Amino acid sequence: MSGIRKAQGRTALLRITLASGLALWLSAPLAARAQEATVQEATVQEATWLAEAKAKLPATLVAGRVIHLDEEARKATIAVFPAGADSPTTPGSVFTPLQVMEVNLKSDNGTLAVAMTTVRPRRPDEASADDDSEPYQAELRAALAPRRKAEPQVEPCRIKGWALNDTRHSLAVRAAPSAQAKVVGHLAPVRVTPESGQGSEEGWRVEFDITGYSHGWFRIAKATPPGTPYGDPPPRRYPRTYAGTGWIRASEAGGAYANSQMPVRRLLSAPHVDAPGEPPGADVAGPDGALSIDGTLVRLFACSANWALTESRDGRRGWWRGICSNQVTNCS
Repeated sequence: MSGIRKAQGRTALLRITLASGLALWLSAPLAARAQEATVQEATVQEATWLAEAKAKLPATLVAGRVIHLDEEARKATIAVFPAGADSPTTPGSVFTPLQVMEVNLKSDNGTLAVAMTTVRPRRPDEASADDDSEPYQAELRAALAPRRKAEPQVEPCRIKGWALNDTRHSLAVRAAPSAQAKVVGHLAPVRVTPESGQGSEEGWRVEFDITGYSHGWFRIAKATPPGTPYGDPPPRRYPRTYAGTGWIRASEAGGAYANSQMPVRRLLSAPHVDAPGEPPGADVAGPDGALSIDGTLVRLFACSANWALTESRDGRRGWWRGICSNQVTNCS
């Protein structure tokens, strides 16, 4: 991302900012690789104005990436998001109107300081410069918006997952997101075969589309019997898998992180690439310091479009764009 900033004619001040320990805020794709070195280069100047700007936000908002900095005009723009969007009880949504904090800067004895801040709606021309997928994301939101309007209690989703049952029990699929709702079918138990050993799970699991979320429940459809997508279908006497639409608890669904070309490959506090996030733990980080997608997802909590609120193996919780159900290889 620093190369992009330079190409845009950023001044030396911005280059210092990008090289600093606050690369966490600017979230360049290479930031994690240089994190140890750049932390030592942090300056009092940039830490002061960013921290000062953050402190002026109300408790209902959290600051994300700096999306614009103009030294000559002494203006900065920071993406902001609702606080609590990474909580399973108040999950965020891609349909929540985006906001930014506009920061007017001043010189205080040669150091940049905050003169005034204003939170306002984010304009269409303030899109993330490093997210090549944004045109597709906009199309997806537009396609799903009518469903959300028709069903206000259901967040429309477009991810995939698999059933988290065992080898002995089928999983009930219900007509509505409630434990009291009618059972409309079942998902077959895990099936262990010689071929299933090639997967990352202990045996083949039922796979399905996740098309909606509501208060701790996922709406699923198009479930396939265990092993079928891999040429190893169950015998006719095996318990049947319901392929229609129905609901299962969010705790009964699993999946895998997909490589969706996120510019910041870490779990984020809201379903947007400019939301803040923490670097992954050492046990789940790849060689580049980004979150590895290989077997690191341990829990699904909620979804919105092609984003999912998840927990990774290091215990961190946050949003990731792209969840798949491939049990044989990673979803790159």
